[in-house]
Amino acid sequence: MEKVILIHYSEIALKKGNRKYFEQKLNQNILKATNGLPKGNLKIDYGRFVLSLVKDSPVEKIVERLKKIMGIAYFSVAFSGSKDIEVLREQVFEKVQNLEFENFCIQTRRTDKSFPLTSLQVNQAVGEKIHLGLKKPVKIKNPDLKCNIEIYNNQVFFYLKRHEGQRGLPVGSSGRVVSLLSSGIDSPVSSYKMIKRGCRVIFVHFHSFPMTNKSSYHNTVKLAQKLTQYQYNSKIYMVPLIKIQEEIILRAPIKFRIILYRRMMYRIAESIALNEKAKALITGESVGQVASQTLENIAAISEVVSLPILRPLIGYDKEEIINEAKKINTFKTSIEPYDDCCSYLVPENPETKAKPHEVHNAEEKLESWEELIKQAIKESEVLKISFPDSEH
Repeated sequence: MEKVILIHYSEIALKKGNRKYFEQKLNQNILKATNGLPKGNLKIDYGRFVLSLVKDSPVEKIVERLKKIMGIAYFSVAFSGSKDIEVLREQVFEKVQNLEFENFCIQTRRTDKSFPLTSLQVNQAVGEKIHLGLKKPVKIKNPDLKCNIEIYNNQVFFYLKRHEGQRGLPVGSSGRVVSLLSSGIDSPVSSYKMIKRGCRVIFVHFHSFPMTNKSSYHNTVKLAQKLTQYQYNSKIYMVPLIKIQEEIILRAPIKFRIILYRRMMYRIAESIALNEKAKALITGESVGQVASQTLENIAAISEVVSLPILRPLIGYDKEEIINEAKKINTFKTSIEPYDDCCSYLVPENPETKAKPHEVHNAEEKLESWEELIKQAIKESEVLKISFPDSEH
């Protein structure tokens, strides 16, 4: 029996006229994610992908990589079965007879109507063989063992375990975006959310080195490596913000420091986005979570850019964000100690309800901030990360 992996998608199937485009993107991403691992051919076959395996295919490693591919709903390591029902009964029995289970069920999906038996008849025929041969009862709901049989396009496959995928859309199908990535909990999760919607995310990290240590720098690289496992290739801009911060500290009212920091960060991120031909910015903001994320302050900060700002977490509470971070394995890195650039000489009582005219007046006190922005971009370090090199 040939061993393959059957890969199913869900949302892509709703794309109608654009479906082929999304299938091609997913095809490319499956090949990228499994690059370097021995395998056979990959083909699109009647609303699913079939990845052939070879003798030395590292199945467990392939399975782990497929779990992180955006656009896959679920997949299974499957066996090609016979179109002869008597032979198929024996093939399934051979695979289950040495497994430990108390009850079972057979679920057949038959889209090939030329097959002589109905789905129910296949269920009965295969189930009878297991029931009589192993003395195990059938249980339809929540069985210990579930055998799925797919019959389509003159082919038969069966499998005993289903792996859940990421769902969403294939990376690269929705264009480029730029994420303001800190080493905290929120922004990695918001970046992940947009990768899941098919975006290719370019990261921008701001640091205050040498006035702060490089912990945030190193933690952010670790986070970018983890996120790269979902998009295969990443670019991260490490932007020095310290000279801009020193100008703000020197000339602006103390209560506006964080707002002015972030206005400059948004301008820099937009400049990088335009250069990278990205269509939007991403932040990890959630309404009311910190002083800079009140509605008034969000408005005061956002007005300096013209690109759309996507905020996937805007209605999440902290516990929800933490749960998401744990799911994508970024939480432990995000809670490692670090010095954030926005915490550099932060005021005790920052402005929480900024008035636009007051912010404008504070910013007008700054000298040559446009040149400082250009200098910060010029002095940025650009790192490139690739998968599977980033796998940990």
